[in-house]
Parts: sequence; structure tokens; C-alpha cells
Amino acid sequence: MPLTAGAVEYRLQIVSIYEEAFAALLRPNEFADGASGPGLNRLEASLDRAEFPMGAILWDRPLQTVGEETARAYGAVTVRPDLPEVTGGRRLWHEVRWEGRPGEQSVWKVAPSGLRVGELDRVALKGRGPLRHFLPFTASASGRRGHALSVPLLYLWAEEERGTVWPGYLSRMLELSDGIAAVIGVNANRSFADHVYLLVRHGEEPTTYKAVLSWRPRDRSHLNDLETPGADHAR
Repeated sequence: MPLTAGAVEYRLQIVSIYEEAFAALLRPNEFADGASGPGLNRLEASLDRAEFPMGAILWDRPLQTVGEETARAYGAVTVRPDLPEVTGGRRLWHEVRWEGRPGEQSVWKVAPSGLRVGELDRVALKGRGPLRHFLPFTASASGRRGHALSVPLLYLWAEEERGTVWPGYLSRMLELSDGIAAVIGVNANRSFADHVYLLVRHGEEPTTYKAVLSWRPRDRSHLNDLETPGADHAR
């Protein structure tokens, strides 16, 4: 993809996996918020080499772009991503590439189609630095900033409609010093999955940003009467 004047090429790689598979690779001290370490490095390397078990990956939740109005509501610019061709072997990361300018930010969405594994439990993010584990936090009066914020999905959608989700709220709550942060839209309707928004702050140099999303099932007793036969996630 030829670069236009003043533009830098960025990449974003994401994968969604089962909570058990995520936790199995972490060392005890890597369960803390913001932790990094050999277990997370091993997880990243196994995904890079396509050695991570394919049966532990949720394939029904690819990365999506957002429209111009939604991007503007998140303080972001619209981008035209390029999907790299897979010439051989297998690829476990879902990757997009795009041109951008340093200092701008872009926003990306993950909206699962499957129902049974619908709760986003934890995330691992990599921007300028190693892959780090983050536990989603909820906003409080303390004014704490974090890399993974948990917000009611209906509230998020309402603020999107008003165009104020970034200037009026997220800009005060998210920590983007590493170049990437996640917003988890918690679905109040327990029969449907959470949504995830990834905000990327464009760096000065070409950068590959990464996000590992860890999911766990909703309460099965709640879903038994709500799902139609065959509503399991796609593989």
C-alpha cells in the first residue's frame, strides 16, 4: 500500500479466545492489572507463529470499521483499512492495515454474532511496549484512568448518538499513553454479547498494535430458553 505524503502505516491485530485458554498461559503474577511477563510473551508468540490451538479461538467476532459519525463521536478519524492477503499457511490474528497521521486516533469495533460466549472477561493489549494484561474497570468518582474501561452498552450508544462519547466521557477515563485502549460495552440484555471498541492513538513511527480479547460464557440457565437450536458461535 503506497503511503501518501506525511502518512504512516499502522497495523492492528486482534484475536478472541476462550477465558480458560487465556488463563492457562499466564504466570500467577501476570493476572494483575497492567502486568506483563513470559506467559503473555508466550501467548503472543504462539499466535504470531499460528501455533495457538485453533479450537480455543472464537471466530465469530472479526474486527469492524465504524462510520464517519461514530468515529467523530470517539474523537477519531475515518480510515480505509487494507486487508493483507494470506498467501500460505494459516493466520490466527485478524489484521488490518491503514494509513494515518501521528497524533490522530482511530476506533475499531468487535460485535460478536454468537450468543453463548458473550461476556468479555479481560484483555491483553500491546502498543508501544510489551503485551500487557488489563482487567476492565468501571468509572468512579476517583477520576482513575485505565486501559480497559467497562461501560453499559446502552449508555455508550446514547453518547455516540449525541456525538459526545469522547469529549464528554472517554477522554477523561482512558489511558492512551501506550497507543491503545479498550472500551467494553456491557450488554444489559444477557441474551446478547458485549461489544468491544478499540481506540488506537497513532504513533510517530509505523506500529503494530495488538489486542487479545478473553471471553467467557453467559449464565447458561438464562440462555437455555432464549437461544434457538444451533445458535452456538461459528467456527
